[in-house]
Amino acid sequence: MSTSTPPFLVGTAISVYQNSGGTDTNWSEFELKRTGNGKPTIKGGVTCGKGANFWELYEEDIERAASLKLNSFRLSIEWNRIEPKRGIVDEAGIARYHQIFDCLHRHKLEPMVTLHHFVHPNWFENLGGFTKEANIPIFVEFARTAFRHFGSKVKLWATFNEPGVMGFCGWIYGTFPPAKTIQWATAGRHMCNMLRAHTAAYQAIKAMPGGQDVQVGLVHNYMNYEPYTNTWAAKWYLQPVCNTLQYIWGTDILLKYFQTGKFLWQAPVGGRVEFDEGSKPGLDFIGMNYYGRVRIDWKFATLCKPGETMGDMPFALYGPDMYQGVKTLSSLQVPVYVTETGIPDRTGDKRKKFFETYIPQIERAIKEGIDVRGMFYWTLIDNFEWAEGYDIRFGLYEWNPDSTQKRMFRGDFDMAVKAFSSMHTLMANAVKARKPT
Repeated sequence: MSTSTPPFLVGTAISVYQNSGGTDTNWSEFELKRTGNGKPTIKGGVTCGKGANFWELYEEDIERAASLKLNSFRLSIEWNRIEPKRGIVDEAGIARYHQIFDCLHRHKLEPMVTLHHFVHPNWFENLGGFTKEANIPIFVEFARTAFRHFGSKVKLWATFNEPGVMGFCGWIYGTFPPAKTIQWATAGRHMCNMLRAHTAAYQAIKAMPGGQDVQVGLVHNYMNYEPYTNTWAAKWYLQPVCNTLQYIWGTDILLKYFQTGKFLWQAPVGGRVEFDEGSKPGLDFIGMNYYGRVRIDWKFATLCKPGETMGDMPFALYGPDMYQGVKTLSSLQVPVYVTETGIPDRTGDKRKKFFETYIPQIERAIKEGIDVRGMFYWTLIDNFEWAEGYDIRFGLYEWNPDSTQKRMFRGDFDMAVKAFSSMHTLMANAVKARKPT
């Protein structure tokens, strides 16, 4: 790699909605509903509310991030705060984002933004959201608006966070809005339209003044599903289930789309969706969200092997898949950013193990010639974890949904600072030692 390679980005990642809430969005409406069997859509019947209120407390939270020796900060540009009603731009929302970006730059934190992190205005949801091809230009216009206002302050733009997850959870598994289940074709159409919206937004941004000076990418969640055991029964019974989950999670679908421009979704029943862009879609980088692997037993429970570490969600820390994930996505021939990784752990006791498991795998990938440009820890402050509500705690800082808005670092602050700060030198040295490609 040339001497002009930018510094390796070490950051934290947040979704502004998960940290500040919002009104009249697909999620704020969903949080008030009940499932078909009468249960709340969100664990404990809670709503996001204002969350940790990053929207108003951003200065002190950004200062906390800088104190960890980070040099980057990933956040979402919330559509509903920019365009709460169709065609009407909220100048107060624009002004607040300018203040946030200015604060990031004062603290020498390079911003990476995500235009769509699972949340959009309710007026867009009522139009059919991304299930309707006709709505793609509406998202593109939002992308133009955001870039027109913030393009001079942000150089890294992700259009979407995890298109495959949003389709799967919203239309097959039923834990995201609109809480539909087993609607294979709609899930495929949703993912297809999101990828097409990325391509259209990419072209729109690149055509704008300053568009050639920024990088526009997309974020994908990488996860492997495996049977817990390797018995003949597991191969017969569980392996097909794992294969289906792996397929609809979307890694292979996404790779084919960005390599050829061809989208093909072929679900188990009645779910074939096809589209051809006619050319290779634009993509300047790919973001990878990776937390751990999922091993499933015969009862479809998720377990980890003896000696493995599992946090408060059902996936185990597994270093080889961090390496395999960046290697797989690097086949797109663009830089890879680990845009989210972390461990849900109320105590903070497992974070050291997290760093020991994943940092060496990123270093290994760089040394072997893979162009990995950064790693972002999810997340800075405990937040609203979608259908899990406030039960799952990913935050470096502990926060409770009460009126105090108090933050307290979880676990060993000095250990975390040492781990983050060491990555700057570690990854720079890995680049120098990398194998030629």
